[in-house]
Amino acid sequence: MHAPFSAHTQHSRLKTLGIEFPFMVAPMVGLTNVAFREMIRAYVPQGLKVLTFTEMLSTRRLPNEKLETTNEAKCAPGEEFFIPQILGNEEKFIAPSLRKLLTQNPWGFDINMGCPVTHTLRHNWGVRLMGDKTYAAEVVRMTKAHSTLPVSVKLRGGGGDVLDVDELKAFTDALEQAGADWLTIHPRPRSQGHKGLANWDLVSQIRKVRSIPVVANGDIQTCDDALSLLENYGADGAMVARAATARPWIFWQIAEKRGYDLPPSRFPNSKAPATPEEEGQEYIRACLILLEGMQQHFPDELYILEKFAFFAATGARWFPFGHAFWKMATKAKSVPELISKVTEFGENSQNPMYSRIKFL
Repeated sequence: MHAPFSAHTQHSRLKTLGIEFPFMVAPMVGLTNVAFREMIRAYVPQGLKVLTFTEMLSTRRLPNEKLETTNEAKCAPGEEFFIPQILGNEEKFIAPSLRKLLTQNPWGFDINMGCPVTHTLRHNWGVRLMGDKTYAAEVVRMTKAHSTLPVSVKLRGGGGDVLDVDELKAFTDALEQAGADWLTIHPRPRSQGHKGLANWDLVSQIRKVRSIPVVANGDIQTCDDALSLLENYGADGAMVARAATARPWIFWQIAEKRGYDLPPSRFPNSKAPATPEEEGQEYIRACLILLEGMQQHFPDELYILEKFAFFAATGARWFPFGHAFWKMATKAKSVPELISKVTEFGENSQNPMYSRIKFL
């Protein structure tokens, strides 16, 4: 039937920005490099575009770096519909960083106001910006001043120990008034990290008072989770994070669930993995696709081994033998050996995927 997917997401205000498929991959440090983004796109059905993000990029470092040799900032030839996520708060660094990144033809820019890592907070970056709405709004204004592209902000539900709805309403209002084109809310306070359940009701409450799109992030593990955020909580979009390292075909599953029947061009005449066994088998193929991309973009073999081990440590948690898979990956001494081990693991192990896991 090949009906436009947008017919199923009429209420999403992301359409005003040209985003027809309101499901995307979160920026994740150490993970969302160019090879990871290409792996995600390998599973995107023909005719759909999934918005992806780079890793968090420091505006203090970017002006003095070469994009073509900085692994975190690399892009594939002709890559489109991606967003660099920037970290910073000073115009003297933000302005030259944006000028440099604009040469890659990004779709937009994202400002990180959610990172809780200590070394990030030292510079009043990340979630520390949530302590002063005027200060945070000024970061949005200076970013908008140096680019005509859409600017989004990714933030936490709170910068401290609790979620304060009134405080978040005031903070997001300041961002909207400063010119932010859309917001992504991870509805956990800083103190919660990634543990426990995300408070999706909070996203719903903020969406009702903002006139710009509000996207939900946090604890989205299945295609039903992502769809529920739009259908039951009114979010304008759903941003998948760690689950995408285990289930990179989740966007294919979302599309099928809503009747979009075109498969990815890489997998013609195929259906999205559906059973735990099918997903377990597909994970191995996804790992090999990722390694293929890493070999194309990263000349340093040690870098590939380290990044793949981190990828495995993140996504393998969704599998009964995930720890064994990660341990196997860490023992490889070369990329060819790693590819051989991954292939052999897939041929010899039954490793069905869990639907959901609990993060401790």
